[in-house]
Amino acid sequence: MRKRGLSMLVAALGLASMRISAQETVNIADIRCVAVGMKLAGAANSPDKSRGFLLTLYYLGRLDGRVPKLDIENLLIAESSKMTSSDDALEAKRCGAGLVEKGEQITKIGKDLIEREKKKPIG
Repeated sequence: MRKRGLSMLVAALGLASMRISAQETVNIADIRCVAVGMKLAGAANSPDKSRGFLLTLYYLGRLDGRVPKLDIENLLIAESSKMTSSDDALEAKRCGAGLVEKGEQITKIGKDLIEREKKKPIG
């Protein structure tokens, strides 16, 4: 009986660590998006400047919503130092796709709200 309780505890701790690891993976992915966004936003006379600004804000918001006390600055420093220009290009594509998807969702919601407003009875 004691062994069973101990094995259940070990299994529960294993599941908890996998969940933490999955969250850390998502956090790192979002940090990489912030890093790319900041590089784009900081580029002089770049047509991608506003795109970089939007990427930065969107992914900072995701991180803050998920883990409000996350040490973003140190994670940014650590991840940026690992990223190559090839990584930047791949991450810009991946992160941009996530932002486009959210933009499309917001656009759909806006259209749906307009349609609902049109269907409201007057008066």
